[in-house]
Amino acid sequence: MAEVSSGKFLIINADDFGVNESTNKAVRELFEQGLITSASLLTVASHSKAAAGIAARGNLPVGVHLTINSDDAENRWQSNSGAKSLSDGKGLYCDAKKITLKAKSADVTAELEAQYRFMTANGCIPDHADSHCGTLYGINGRLFFINAFRFCKEHGLPFRFPRKSTFLDRQFGGKAPAPIVLLQKGVIKLADRYKIGLLDDMISNPFPIRKIKSYEALRDFYIREILNLAPGVTEMFFHPAYPAGDAPSGPESEWLKREYELRLLKSGDLHEAVINNKIHLVSWSEAFGRIPSNRYSR
Repeated sequence: MAEVSSGKFLIINADDFGVNESTNKAVRELFEQGLITSASLLTVASHSKAAAGIAARGNLPVGVHLTINSDDAENRWQSNSGAKSLSDGKGLYCDAKKITLKAKSADVTAELEAQYRFMTANGCIPDHADSHCGTLYGINGRLFFINAFRFCKEHGLPFRFPRKSTFLDRQFGGKAPAPIVLLQKGVIKLADRYKIGLLDDMISNPFPIRKIKSYEALRDFYIREILNLAPGVTEMFFHPAYPAGDAPSGPESEWLKREYELRLLKSGDLHEAVINNKIHLVSWSEAFGRIPSNRYSR
């Protein structure tokens, strides 16, 4: 794994890079201000080419946000490969059940490869891979993590998936169900067989805005996680964005969570906690030894 062997190492990731202009602006500024060490580029979204341009010009550490579904039923994302079983002609399916029932494994693989090619064709070499909405984790009953690991092995990429069950416990608000923990162990076992680098832990606020209730509550969640960070490589991923008129449809307040996360990253509170707790900030490449550099270390 990494050149890091002891201590606490944190990747601060901005997810959904490319989803719209307000997200691209936020991610660009966060990189410029040294407030994030990674981003995940959503290649099927409407502003993905602009995001790739930002990443290429700045030589930024960006991964491929592997995506086989749309978030918004009204404004569907378009497949990079044209794989027929992932779309009904209007765009990638939004309904998770349709993906489970209709997606062909060969088409999933073709789409993952097409998303990688999109990035390289636009001047970006991904430094890791991760899964939008967890569709490649196996929780939908399809073993698409096999496709993901074959893809990662082909391109020498680590993958966003935790070895510890603490991420699952956070997502479930308590002890994760035994079948889910068993699935996690199976995914880890396969990743090890393919020699895919995995995170020790990953952290993201799992609650909708109605449960978060305030910026202060969201801030306190992340600061608490920093204070309790365990040794190893952890990724803390956010979805930072400015207010957006072109945000996905649904409860308008849900976009507010992204605005809160941008506010937190720009406040300096998170980074102060990182420094005070002697946590080293790293990119994926640094954490997994792909590109020797101390650019983000503290």
